[in-house]
Amino acid sequence: MNVRFLYQLALRTMMRTLEYRATFFVYMTGAVIGPTISLLVWLTVSQQGLSLPYDREQCVTYYVLLATVSLLTASWVAEYGLADAIRLGKLSPLLLRPAPAILHYVGDNLGQKAVMLPLQLPLVALVTVVFHEYLRLPAEPWSWLLFAVSLPMAATVAFLLDYLTGLLAFWIQDVKGIIEAKNLIGAFLAGQLVPLALFPDWSSGFLLLQPFRYTLSFPLEVLIGGLSEAQIALGFAIQMGYCVLLWAAYHVAWRYGVRMYSVAGA
Repeated sequence: MNVRFLYQLALRTMMRTLEYRATFFVYMTGAVIGPTISLLVWLTVSQQGLSLPYDREQCVTYYVLLATVSLLTASWVAEYGLADAIRLGKLSPLLLRPAPAILHYVGDNLGQKAVMLPLQLPLVALVTVVFHEYLRLPAEPWSWLLFAVSLPMAATVAFLLDYLTGLLAFWIQDVKGIIEAKNLIGAFLAGQLVPLALFPDWSSGFLLLQPFRYTLSFPLEVLIGGLSEAQIALGFAIQMGYCVLLWAAYHVAWRYGVRMYSVAGA
């Protein structure tokens, strides 16, 4: 029943999002231009003789795939919906539905991505053509299999982190500043602005354990190579651990948050 309900929610969001496809196309253009500019910067740096952890092929592959992987794992729940729904009392109708309220936001997230991805792929294809000489996608099927397993878990970690941030609205009147700070720190620590491999060695332990790596960087690292089997196994264990931990944290926060929401008279 929940799967069918989720499909209907995603389909409804797709219909609504299609009304603003021009706006989303502009947004997708910016999402592709940003990594392309970063790629050009790092290629220029490498041409100056500076030794980097990634070679030219790995760097090109990372940034060509970055926009698409970022879209597939992104979440806008806290910023565009959940926090305001709690603050303004719009969460009440969702509480009356037979399905968990979180499914509404999962369906909304999936529906938007289903519309935005086709708008973005032609732009990514254009960038791929420009840099095809240095693009090196793995030929081993197991690399793609590991990537395919890691990607939905990365999306889960990103969604739950975002959802938990939105749930803070149960206790804090205005969480916009917290959301913006989380988005900025998350983009930095997820490898969206700079690949984590380019960070200094002294930060490697922190980068390995912090959750944002497993929302974006880890699937890309698995795909472009450079990780040993032990590092991949450890990465999957940590990523799975964050999925379980954040899911448990969501249940606790939701349970006590709804009580606060009810006490307020919603």
